[in-house]
Amino acid sequence: FLHLLILYTFLSKQDYLPIVIIQSMQLTLNHGICKESCVALASCSYLLCEFQDFEGSEHIGSLSTGLLERSKAQEYRSQVHLCVYGGVYGFKNLKLCVEPLMDGYRVGMQTGDIQHAMFNAIQHIKIGFISGQNLIELEKKVLMFGKEMIEYNQMTSYQLLLTIKQAVTDLILSTNDPAVLNRKNMEQKSLLKQALDSNKMALLSDMYIYGGVVAYIFCAFDLALALVKKRQELEQSMSRTSLLYGATAFYDGLIFLAKAHTPTECEEISEMSSIMSKMERFVQIGKHNCEHKMFLLEAEIKGKMGDHDEASRKYEMAIAAAEKSQFFHEQAIAYERAADFFLRINEQKKASHYYGKAHNLYLQWGAQGKADHLCKNIPF
Repeated sequence: FLHLLILYTFLSKQDYLPIVIIQSMQLTLNHGICKESCVALASCSYLLCEFQDFEGSEHIGSLSTGLLERSKAQEYRSQVHLCVYGGVYGFKNLKLCVEPLMDGYRVGMQTGDIQHAMFNAIQHIKIGFISGQNLIELEKKVLMFGKEMIEYNQMTSYQLLLTIKQAVTDLILSTNDPAVLNRKNMEQKSLLKQALDSNKMALLSDMYIYGGVVAYIFCAFDLALALVKKRQELEQSMSRTSLLYGATAFYDGLIFLAKAHTPTECEEISEMSSIMSKMERFVQIGKHNCEHKMFLLEAEIKGKMGDHDEASRKYEMAIAAAEKSQFFHEQAIAYERAADFFLRINEQKKASHYYGKAHNLYLQWGAQGKADHLCKNIPF
């Protein structure tokens, strides 16, 4: 019962989540280790991760996965993988969590743990998106999981999936067909209304996060900033906010910097100090995920401050680190921001070369819509 209660409180009654997890852990401490303890440990690991105690979370998470294997508790694999690989291990290296989450989905479907199977699928798609998996392949998985969620009446999972589906579609789509654009707009408004009417804060938060990311990538900086502000306002009434393995802070930082047109504005953005502090922490726990993100934010700051030599060096570092970690979508963003920078300082030849590099990487990612947008908006 407590295992199911953990999921329900996670989705709707977040203030009660720590209480349920602590009660679950107390049973293990009072009565000893059993195969059910792997779920209590995994949930505790996730909770510690939410409080950014990454070292404690990793230690408890490893105990959970170890107990899972020793006890051969296949019926709990889906829940354990969701908490551990969708939790602290994701902060360490996103790409190493893709297959374990898919395994959690498969085993959950086989053992009848449909709810946790579907949430493994959600995390698999989320991590696929923010780690830069090919969007065409990701869209195929979204459609497959979506059909199963409808078939098994997993509508909460389905609504969360739709937020990512919209982001993927927006990046792939390259059309000016009014009928297609109108249908997409109506779908977005419908999902937003459902989230508002049912007060589903996690769903609303995801909509604002992914909407902000897509708006930023398409250089709609005013819209991106408005979505960040809406999410921050929403988070004031949330006990658990979505860190998204450092991606939330990263894109928040890029969006704030995109709106800072002068060195004074850049210095006065109080949010940037907090964001850079968070990013330093994320780099410590997961260099593979976040080093290139940190370099790009530093490059943007140096560019705004007029330190051209250091900005140029940081852009190159961001590009190289993103390529090494195989975050090719964010390598594309780094190339585009570097191109913008070189254009501002009248190095048009270098800017043109970097825009070309960004365009090719967006195509490699499967973001045809963004690639076309870039071609139309290159200023020469």
